[in-house]
Amino acid sequence: MCVAAMLGAVPAQADDVAMAEKLFLEGKRLMDEEKNYERACEKFEAAYELDTTATGTLLNLALCHEQIKRTATAWAEFRQVVARSIGRREDRVALAREHEAKLTPVLSFIIVDVAESARASGLRIEMDKRRPIAEASWGVELPVDPGKHVFEVSAPGKVSRTLEIVVGDNADKQTIAIPVLIDAPASPVIPPSTGEPGVVTTDSGRTRRTVGYVLGGLGIAALGTGAVFGVLAMNKNGDAEDAAARCPGNLCPNEAARSKAVSAIDDANANANIANVAVGAGIGLLAAGVVLVLTAKPTTSTASAPPTLRIVPQPSGGTISFARAW
Repeated sequence: MCVAAMLGAVPAQADDVAMAEKLFLEGKRLMDEEKNYERACEKFEAAYELDTTATGTLLNLALCHEQIKRTATAWAEFRQVVARSIGRREDRVALAREHEAKLTPVLSFIIVDVAESARASGLRIEMDKRRPIAEASWGVELPVDPGKHVFEVSAPGKVSRTLEIVVGDNADKQTIAIPVLIDAPASPVIPPSTGEPGVVTTDSGRTRRTVGYVLGGLGIAALGTGAVFGVLAMNKNGDAEDAAARCPGNLCPNEAARSKAVSAIDDANANANIANVAVGAGIGLLAAGVVLVLTAKPTTSTASAPPTLRIVPQPSGGTISFARAW
């Protein structure tokens, strides 16, 4: 949509004016010499954005838009040139009025029809992603450039709609009816946690116990590994003692005997180290698993009794047992 609104001119910085002049000259060359109106319009638009006080740039931009059939845009720009130039540049006034008069009979219009039933609270209508259609403009003939126009219709709590309409040239008139927007689906409401003691979820306790069982199993496996390497270490230690006996005072009868003794000792030490690490890790994993299982939340909706520890003496020493009601 294009309206003939007067915009306050903002003084441009010196650098902006210089760049705007360069862009203006390039636009003139493209329009006058190459007849490349699309690119010329781009240059004029960029120049005018840098210096909105340049009425000459605005006039050339209007002439360029007229060439590419953006009739409503050019018409509004010619009217701005007239308003700015009266009493100062009558030559520009005459030229702008001549082109404005030529465009007026061929202007195309669009009417945004919003029925009472479609006027939702906070209704917003936007054309071509950048031009809001205010409520005051609903039902009014609005001058627009020929071509396709896209309307975005939205409102709080409603499902947005996208509408398209094609406006012809040479005094075409189109009406776009804004539909009634349907309610957007309600978002699911997640009730807050009550925070009551004794009321817990099943998954957290089950997960904790599962992790505890896994760690306990790994601990038992590590203890088994440690036991195996412990036995191997003892066997190798016996071999090392036999080999050392053949080398009294660290004096071996030959190189082969010395190498065998050194190898036996190294193997015994390696197996012993693995056994120590495995047993230590196994004890730690098993202990962690027991703690997780015993401290896991109950699977029912109410908390269960706390775990109990029982020590039972035995002839050979004693046993430790844990009990818990699930």
